[in-house]
Amino acid sequence: MANKSMSPFMTAEQAREAGFEFTDPEPKHCEYCGEPMEPLCIEGREGHLLWISCVPCTCDGARQAEELARKEQEERAARELEQAYARSGIKKRFLGAEVERPQLARYLNSFNDEPSVGLYITGPSRAGKSHSASALAKAFVASGYRTVLTTSIAMLDDVKASFDGDAKAGAARFSSCDVLIIDDLGKENANSWVMTTLFQIINDRYEAMKPTIITSQYTPDELCRRMSRAGERESAVAITERLKETCRLVTLPRRKSVYLVEAGLSET
Repeated sequence: MANKSMSPFMTAEQAREAGFEFTDPEPKHCEYCGEPMEPLCIEGREGHLLWISCVPCTCDGARQAEELARKEQEERAARELEQAYARSGIKKRFLGAEVERPQLARYLNSFNDEPSVGLYITGPSRAGKSHSASALAKAFVASGYRTVLTTSIAMLDDVKASFDGDAKAGAARFSSCDVLIIDDLGKENANSWVMTTLFQIINDRYEAMKPTIITSQYTPDELCRRMSRAGERESAVAITERLKETCRLVTLPRRKSVYLVEAGLSET
C-alpha cells in the first residue's frame, strides 16, 4: 500500500487516502446531542483496520462530561499521591511541606546526574529540619522513587518489632528503598545492637550506592562523639565517615518563632 498515514489514528477519509480498503464502521452518535461522530481507526495486523474510537464531540454536554472526568481523574490522582506520601512515612503535619531552601532545590535538580549522593542536613531545634526532610520525601515520592522517611528511633523500633531482633532481615526495607531519609539521627541509644544495626543499614546503602538523607541537630563530628558515648566508637566512626563521603552538608539557621514574626519582634 502506498502513502500510508504516519499517525496512529486515522479517520475513514484519511484511511482511504492512505490506500486502505475497508467497509465503513457502524455509525455512532454523541450521547449528549445525538449528532453523528467521526470514527477513528488504527492499522492492525496484515493491514486490517481496527475502529477503536471517535473524534470527540464539541457540544456543551460532551465538553461538560469531559471536564467532569478530568476533575475526577485529578482528584483520584491527588488521593493516590497522598496515600503514597503516607506509606512513605510523611506525617500529616508535613503534607504541605515544600522545598524552600535553595540548597535543597539544587540537590533535587542535580539528582539524576548524581543519584548516589545524599544530604546531611544539620541545624538547631526549630530550624526546619523535619519540614525539609518531608519536602524532599514528597518530591521523591511524586517522581516515582521508593522512598522511606523515618526517624532513627522509629526505624530501629521497626527493625526490632517486625523481625524479633533479626537486624539483617528487619533492615531490608530501609537498606533497599531508592531513597532513605532518616530524621533526627542522634536521638537513639548508642548500645551495641543499635550501632550495629545503624551501621548495617548505612553501609548497605553505601555499598549499593543508594542515596541516604540525614537530618540531625548534631554536625557529623558531634554525631560521632555522641554515638561513641556508650563505647561503640568504631561503629560511630564508620557510620559518620560513610555519611561524610556520600552526603553534602547543609546547615540550616534557626528559624524565628512564628509568634515573634507575627508580632514584629526580634529574638534576643
